[in-house]
Amino acid sequence: MYGRLCSWFDTNTGQCVAGLLSVVGGLHLFLNNPQPVFGFLPAFNMTIGSVTVGAQQLVGVGLLVAGVCGLSNCRSGY
Repeated sequence: MYGRLCSWFDTNTGQCVAGLLSVVGGLHLFLNNPQPVFGFLPAFNMTIGSVTVGAQQLVGVGLLVAGVCGLSNCRSGY
């Protein structure tokens, strides 16, 4: 079962779906306020310039970049 699922992500359609999911997840994390992680770890904040950024936003940016790269690759047929 895992083999079939994972091999589907080797296809162009699977890569586009994975890229789209990464973009949606990244935007969701990036656009929301920092929150406690797993319900028991405190929200992490740091100030960059005049903007307060948390670990949640950093992970969101990473997911967003990965998703955009994945979508651009699947659209070009790699």
